[in-house]
Amino acid sequence: MKKLLCLMLLLNLFLITENTPLSADARSDYENYVSTYQAYRNAVNEKKPASEILELLETYQNAKAAYENSYNRQKTQTAVEPADVQTQPTSSGSTATRVTAAVNAADTEYSAATRAKLPTGLQRILDQLWSEPGRKSPDQAMKLLSTFIDSNSNSQYADLARYELAKAYELLKEDAASAEKVLNQIGRTNPHSRLAALAKERIRFLNATKQYDQWKQALNSKYETSRESYSKYLNTSWLAFPVKVTRWIGYAGKQFSFDKTQNDYGKFQIWYEELGARFAPPVEITFDRFKAVNNSSDDNAEVRLVYSNSEAWYTRWKVLNEARQSIDVQYFIMDKDIFGYSMLGVLLQKARDGLKIRLLLDARGTKKLTRKLLGQDLLQELTEYPNVEVKTFNPVHSNLLMVFKDPRKLIASNHDKIIVVDEEYAIIGGRNVSMDYFLEPADHPGAYRDCDVIIKSHEIAEQLDYAFDEEFSKPVSYSIAKELWGNVDIMSDYLKAGFDVMNTHINNERFVMPRDANKKYLKASADFLKEMSGYDNLRAYTGFDPFANSVIAPVKIIDKHSIKGPRNDITDQVIRYIDGCQSEIVIQNPYVVLTERMFNALKRAGKRGIPIRMHTNSPASTDSLATQAMFYADWKRIFAEIPNIRIFVYKGANKLHAKNWVFDHKIGVVGTYNLDYLSEEVNSEVVAAIKSKEFAEQLRSGIFDDIAISDEYQVGYSSTGEIESIKGPDDLPGKNFWLLKFISKLSFLKKII
Repeated sequence: MKKLLCLMLLLNLFLITENTPLSADARSDYENYVSTYQAYRNAVNEKKPASEILELLETYQNAKAAYENSYNRQKTQTAVEPADVQTQPTSSGSTATRVTAAVNAADTEYSAATRAKLPTGLQRILDQLWSEPGRKSPDQAMKLLSTFIDSNSNSQYADLARYELAKAYELLKEDAASAEKVLNQIGRTNPHSRLAALAKERIRFLNATKQYDQWKQALNSKYETSRESYSKYLNTSWLAFPVKVTRWIGYAGKQFSFDKTQNDYGKFQIWYEELGARFAPPVEITFDRFKAVNNSSDDNAEVRLVYSNSEAWYTRWKVLNEARQSIDVQYFIMDKDIFGYSMLGVLLQKARDGLKIRLLLDARGTKKLTRKLLGQDLLQELTEYPNVEVKTFNPVHSNLLMVFKDPRKLIASNHDKIIVVDEEYAIIGGRNVSMDYFLEPADHPGAYRDCDVIIKSHEIAEQLDYAFDEEFSKPVSYSIAKELWGNVDIMSDYLKAGFDVMNTHINNERFVMPRDANKKYLKASADFLKEMSGYDNLRAYTGFDPFANSVIAPVKIIDKHSIKGPRNDITDQVIRYIDGCQSEIVIQNPYVVLTERMFNALKRAGKRGIPIRMHTNSPASTDSLATQAMFYADWKRIFAEIPNIRIFVYKGANKLHAKNWVFDHKIGVVGTYNLDYLSEEVNSEVVAAIKSKEFAEQLRSGIFDDIAISDEYQVGYSSTGEIESIKGPDDLPGKNFWLLKFISKLSFLKKII
């Protein structure tokens, strides 16, 4: 049967090529298609390893898409005539990787034959303009392009040159007015050309961008007004009760106005992104155009990717212990285990040395440490020192009065995971502080697969500190103070014991009990030694270099406020990366509950022929039944409406917590951002974007290592065209699968889980 199918496929391809003479490009793609298919089938028949078959299958599918695109383009284009340069339609295929720097595949597509007929001088100018050095200093190339237009005003290439000049004004000079002026000059000799129509559509997009900027300004203004009003309310004593109530009513009104603007702006964004998708620049230009929150930049930051759990802990231990001036720490979860105690122990030691320390913990994720009376003992050991500030983000009482308006504000969390040391070293990623994130699976079967980056750069540390400051200074961030009535127990000995036990263990040294140890220290150290006794793969800290195998690359911190604030740069940037992708999108994320904006973006990319690879959890591996239930409800729809997507899931022996993206083998994104409503609309998040082929390949390899030990969801179609499951979540059931199915029916929960 397999041989018969293979023969029929080859015969079909033969007949197609016989009836339609192929161009050189299509012929080459056709031959590659056939050869890759044969290699894939041979591997299947010979029962090669699964990883090898998977790689050959992907190669074959890409070759198939390339051939189909070449063939379809040949049927709809007469690329021999140079006049077609200005009138080529947008293709839905995946040949964007073969377009030269002179062409933005999102705008239009030119055949190889046509590109070859571009005047050498024009091609050289465009290559110079869109090269990386040219993008940084475009003035010379833009001047040459203007000269070409003046000298060839009646040429069939003049409008193409004008269009590229307009793009340069828009994307490289951020001069929308000049871009619009040049676009209006296109089509004067041929007003009905498709390039003229494209220019008009781009002008429409530029006008929409002005509205987009106005929306952002309005949102920021209303936020500041609401924040000022809330501060006045907080600073008013209850002794002045009428004034207090009046100011709360004033704040409530301003907050309602902010909420409405935020909701209306969200609806506008969906329309705006749909309009602008075809004009999205390549991902490297999107990266270059983005301005960090403090407008700083560093093209030569030192970055290291950290997948290993133990090395992630060594990295934190190294930078915290070697701190000399300041430490900023921000986490969603910090557990009361040896890792939480020892990290607080480092901070206590540094506090005694006089370092400036700021610690921000989320009230919901870290309630064991932040609850009044019952949990603040450890933190109050730090707040005893004047050089230390400790705050808790969004405790429940801060939103009780507004919960009737939007209950999501009650659960809004600071989901950031940030360490900044000495305004030079920064750590950012998906890991919280607990044994689940820093122990190897061999020592702890429940350990997560997660990912961090450590960055050495003064500018990047400043960017991350700016994001830290914004959350730290918000009115919903409440200070924890040293209080005799609230400090149930003196815990400094516990913190010291945690530090000492951890330090000797990771250095593979024998712990020696101090002679002057008191009862609290003796008890704590005994408990910690017992806890650490089985962690045999956490003993290699001696000589550890946190920047081994690092890369030098441009880095930008992308921030997002909680629902309490206006900024959401992460979703905006990720969608621009998706829309600008030309070859591949790789996603690794544990919690996939696609919002309308994200679903639409991935759908657009799939329709352009961009391969999308998604790695996530299954019901067997997830730690969030509710999130997995929502994915269970959507997974067939994802396959039905997003072309070119493949979904891989952990089988259950592993748990995924990493939140990573790789775009076009060029941009790697690592951080805290989940693919769900909470991350997009409710929580505070932060990510690092790194523009480096070397780093992107490291990150991509890590993701594909995980894919190699995962299962792939697959679908088929019935005779009526309905999707049928071939392999899906039902084939990898986890605990309480009946409950997962029940929750999957409760679609209204999507926005709060």
